[in-house]
Amino acid sequence: MAAFRYRAATADGSTQKGVLEAPSRERAVADLRARGLIPLDLKPLSQKKSGGSGRTRGFSFGSRVPRGLIGSTVRQLATLLQAGLPLDQALNLVLGGTRHAELRRILSDIRENIRQGGDLAGAFGAHPSVFGATFVTMVRAGESSGTLEIVMERLAEHMEQQARLRRKVRGAMAYPLLMLLVGLGVVVFMLAFVIPKVTDIFSDMQRTLPLPTRILLGVSDFMRDHWLLLVLAIVGIGLGGYAIARTAAGRKLLHRNVFRVPLLGVVARLLAVGRFSRTLGMLLKNGVPLDRALDIVKRITANVELGRIIGEVAKGVQQGHSLAAHLSDSGFFDETFVQLVAAGEQSGSLERMLLVVSDECDNRVEARLQVLTSLMEPVMILVMGALVGFIVMAIILPIFEMSSMVG
Repeated sequence: MAAFRYRAATADGSTQKGVLEAPSRERAVADLRARGLIPLDLKPLSQKKSGGSGRTRGFSFGSRVPRGLIGSTVRQLATLLQAGLPLDQALNLVLGGTRHAELRRILSDIRENIRQGGDLAGAFGAHPSVFGATFVTMVRAGESSGTLEIVMERLAEHMEQQARLRRKVRGAMAYPLLMLLVGLGVVVFMLAFVIPKVTDIFSDMQRTLPLPTRILLGVSDFMRDHWLLLVLAIVGIGLGGYAIARTAAGRKLLHRNVFRVPLLGVVARLLAVGRFSRTLGMLLKNGVPLDRALDIVKRITANVELGRIIGEVAKGVQQGHSLAAHLSDSGFFDETFVQLVAAGEQSGSLERMLLVVSDECDNRVEARLQVLTSLMEPVMILVMGALVGFIVMAIILPIFEMSSMVG
């Protein structure tokens, strides 16, 4: 989806300027004419000007503007609009309370587009790295239906909910990862610096050392003598894996197998299904047709494999088939999810059912993370205890042999 800056004439002879999103220049012209506007000038926005990399990812936000800050800004704008303030005045107030330099620049550009007669959706769409396709589509739907303040409120709630879930995921994984890093650091330090000094006393022994001691000394000597090679190997593997993941084939392979990882794959699948359900439900709730909503969700989905599946589902829906049937045929969505979607289609409340499913997925993610965290802690303690126990045994065994020889 490309962004175009336009200048068009209205029915009363005045000039209107703004920004709109369209898959092509021809589609942009058609959209303007559908609004009753006569295009006078239409120029594509460069990637540099739009601040994006060309691909948008739904509610993903540029690294230069924190996600939490974007969410709070949308919440402020929604509150001011609900209070009855005009859009231009609301943007002024939000801009006045913003201290982040990049966000101030973006808000200033949005306000300028509004003052030139553009719509809010087009102004947001001029910054695709900050406001994704789903965000822009929902804002446009809100403007068309006269419910912009309600849509902005829903967007703010969605962002806050996603931020809460993200914090819970990070919080659940922080302690086990910290334990792992500290434990590995201690073991590496002992092998590289402590063990060589302690085991110097074994060098004068005229008999073969026990197997655990020989293994420990071999690992310690290798790390001490070839530490640079180890560092280069780790860095090389990391850079090589990153380079492969950047290719189309590598990204496809990675995204296809991420859901098959033991334990964590289930969490990744629940997160993907929950995000899919929430985004699709919100688009449908704001009046976006199902085929158009599926196309948007496909384009903003970060996982290539899931995007392919959604694309196949979208083709089936465009041919007039049931959404639930194609979700079931994909093999990605479990039967409970498919049955709830089918019930929503039959009752005419598909969007509400999708939002219910997304909440259920989030709850299941939290529950599984708690279980994984409770399991990982004792497992990591046992593993680190086994490593330390092996080191201690490898040191004590030769000492016992020396004691027996002296006796």
